[in-house]
Amino acid sequence: MALLRSDRIISGLRRRFGISAPKLSVRTHWSWKVKGTIIGVAVLVFAGLFYGGFDAGRIFAGFNIGKVRDEQERLNTEVIALRADNVRLKQGNIELTNSAQMAVGAKDVLSKQIVSLQQENMQLKEESAFFEKLVGSAAGSKNGLAVQRMQAERETVDSYRFRALVVQGSADAPFKGRLTLIATIITDGKRTNINLPDEQPDLVASLALDFKTYQRVEGIFKVPANAQLKTLQMRVIPAGSKEPRTQQSLQL
Repeated sequence: MALLRSDRIISGLRRRFGISAPKLSVRTHWSWKVKGTIIGVAVLVFAGLFYGGFDAGRIFAGFNIGKVRDEQERLNTEVIALRADNVRLKQGNIELTNSAQMAVGAKDVLSKQIVSLQQENMQLKEESAFFEKLVGSAAGSKNGLAVQRMQAERETVDSYRFRALVVQGSADAPFKGRLTLIATIITDGKRTNINLPDEQPDLVASLALDFKTYQRVEGIFKVPANAQLKTLQMRVIPAGSKEPRTQQSLQL
């Protein structure tokens, strides 16, 4: 038993210190602070390399975030400028539209005025063309006065409009006086006379006469609703007199 135990001790010493013994290695022991610092630096370096490689890859692929931002700012500036131009153009369009509408309205007004002036000019020419004839006929009349171009037409269901030209032949002084009208109407088969301006005083101003050569008279007188005018007699009465100087009748 003692011999067996001795052999075991010798075998153990040989394995530990003999040729077949395991190699001895010396290791440096680092604290956790040093290890944490090294790991942190390694992570930062890795992150920097990763970001730099990513950015370099984008630049190499043609994608530069700096240029993209500059281009975006430029485009934003152009969009703002274009919006401002759009607003300005819309305002200008509105102003041009208003100007065009005003021009069209003014053109319509001028066109109507031109037509009215042309009609008035034609009427004046007609009056001028007949003027000598009218004056001549008045001069040849007994009293030097004549009622010419007498007209009467329905204005509404209860009124008529009359027109006439009172002419004086060669005379040195103006004629002053008034007109009186006798309108004969038929209402429901009954004939009635209307004396003007006695029965309608609002016609006094329209029937006043004050002229040297001629005067155009015009007015509207009332009749019963749907009454028919059959005759209209116009008398010229000098101022201060009750007797007519001349008269003219119109049959309808």
